[in-house]
Amino acid sequence: MSKVYLKEQEYGKDRVRLAKVIRKEKWHEIIELTVRVLLDGEFETPYTKADNSMIVATDSIKNTIYILAKQLSCVENIEIFASEIGQHFITTYSHVHKATVSITKHKWTRMLIDGKFHDHSFLRDGDDVHDTKVVVSRKGIIIESGLKNLLVLKTTGSAFYGFLRDKCK
Repeated sequence: MSKVYLKEQEYGKDRVRLAKVIRKEKWHEIIELTVRVLLDGEFETPYTKADNSMIVATDSIKNTIYILAKQLSCVENIEIFASEIGQHFITTYSHVHKATVSITKHKWTRMLIDGKFHDHSFLRDGDDVHDTKVVVSRKGIIIESGLKNLLVLKTTGSAFYGFLRDKCK
C-alpha cells in the first residue's frame, strides 16, 4: 500500500474588500483595497487525515486583515501593508512558513465642485489600479508591484529619433 502525502498546497482567503476612510477634520481620504492571502506550511493532516486543528480559518484571515487595517497607519502603502499582513501570519502561527499577500488598490479621485476640491466626495475616473504581490517567508520578503490598466496618451513631444536611417527610412 502506498503512503498518502501532500506534495504542495496553499489555501487562504480571496476578494476581501476593504474601504478605509481617513478623517482629518472635514478633509477625508478614501482607500479601497481588494486583498488576497494565501498560506503555505505544515498543512498535510487536513488533507490526509481529516484533521483541521492546524487550519487558520478563512474568516480569521479576513478578520485579521480588517483588524490590521484599523491598527496600522500604513494601509495607504500597499507594499508595506501586505508585508505586515504576511509577517503577522508567519509570526503568529509557527506552522505557517509562507504567506503570499496580493493587494489591488482601487483609484478614487477627489471631486472638483465649483472650482474647489470637495472635502469628502470622490469619483472613480479610470480603470487603472495599483497592484502588489508580497511573499513573506522566514527567508525574507519578495515584493512585486505595478500599475494595471493605465492608459497614457501624448498629443505631442513624443518623437522617435536616433534610429538607423536606411533607404526605407
